[in-house]
Amino acid sequence: MTDLAFMTIAEASRLIRGRKLSPVELTAALLARIAALDGIYHAYIAVTAETALAQAKAAEAEIAAGAWRGPLHGVPYALKDIFDVAGMATTCHSKLRMNHRAAADATVVTRLREAGAVLLGKCAMVEFAGGLGYRFANASSSGPGRNPWNTARWTGGSSSGSGAAVAARLAPFALGTETWGSILCPSAFCGLTGIRPTYGRVSRHGAMVCSWTFDKVGPLARSAADCRTVLTAIAGADPDDPFSADEPVDFARPRHLNPGSLKGAIVEMDFTVKGAEREGKALFDQAVAELSDAGLSLEPARLPDFPASEVAGLLITAEALSSFENFYRDGRVKQLKDAYAPWQPEINRALGGADIVKAWRMRRVLQEKMAEFFSRYDFIVTPNFLSTAPPIDKDLVETLPYADPVGGIGNACGLPAIALPCGFGRDRLPVGFQIMAAPFEEALLLDLGELYQSRTEFHLQRPALD
Repeated sequence: MTDLAFMTIAEASRLIRGRKLSPVELTAALLARIAALDGIYHAYIAVTAETALAQAKAAEAEIAAGAWRGPLHGVPYALKDIFDVAGMATTCHSKLRMNHRAAADATVVTRLREAGAVLLGKCAMVEFAGGLGYRFANASSSGPGRNPWNTARWTGGSSSGSGAAVAARLAPFALGTETWGSILCPSAFCGLTGIRPTYGRVSRHGAMVCSWTFDKVGPLARSAADCRTVLTAIAGADPDDPFSADEPVDFARPRHLNPGSLKGAIVEMDFTVKGAEREGKALFDQAVAELSDAGLSLEPARLPDFPASEVAGLLITAEALSSFENFYRDGRVKQLKDAYAPWQPEINRALGGADIVKAWRMRRVLQEKMAEFFSRYDFIVTPNFLSTAPPIDKDLVETLPYADPVGGIGNACGLPAIALPCGFGRDRLPVGFQIMAAPFEEALLLDLGELYQSRTEFHLQRPALD
């Protein structure tokens, strides 16, 4: 059971296609592992055992008949409980939606089903994806997500269960969403590889809306190669999502990467600020050195001097207050787990329509500045978080007090980024870095991620779980 659970997508797929591994056997092993361990990690809010075994049996029969659908056929996965699955509750991990039943599948669920993937269940998350604000890791109906590397530490949010499920080997991959940090954060804290696609690259049809012009969908997995496989299956235009982009999905397999033809910008962060852990600086420097040794041309650079975080924060807040307006009108906001949420209108009372219009105009200026930046550089290498996973019982404002300027720029401009593990910091907790690129350059990010991981083994490390 344990050996099967530790397989990557690529390993499992190769054996399944060669009929050396039964999808039913793999699925049953993972379901048994979930039953044994998930009470510790709170990764799942619902386990779909019967559905999973039925899908696995169907996949096995199809493959035996020679009807192999592709690399996800018969491979199990987990789904953040922000996505609809027909007939199931989409709770967004809040007691306010425990009785909400989806009438149809989200587009990503349909696409994974068509690829032959097997749904193990729905993952826990920060309540309503943190759209109403939160200050503590237990802002969900079942408590905080516990990090498999240290259960006294947080998994990160808002895709907390997705991070825990993959790190604890309770699923080979999981889908998450990001408005600002919700894929890259659990990837960093849980030692995973995760990709935040370009805004519009993956359909959000059938997913809860937090912030219309910021929300993005992407995978958390154990390697860049696995992320490539999942993103290939779920990306692409969708007529049911007017925000989806009509860009070709051309990253199905690694291209011949010529490192010498690329120019990367190193964006340093200040590891002396409050809350930062200086051990992370040495690990980031080692990652940069590894990329340089691989033949990439890298040089220090400065991002545009711009209040990107303030612009992004203002727009996300305004859009989220609109998305969840009914909760404030009928008073249900007071039932949310984190006491911070009900005060959002008061905190943002001074925010007016003129401010939002100005922020939109500034966002456009920032996008133009970043387009000019990427005319000089192909990608950006920068730290992900300045510290390791914080304690689950501490105020996150105090444990993560530092700014995230790259995250502000990346999400304000809808830019893609890949999170990669690069070692271990304090208390042997994972540390990661990120590579960010211009819009719709996911193929480049995946190529760079695979290049880095072909030279390192941090993504192969796993927590001592059993």
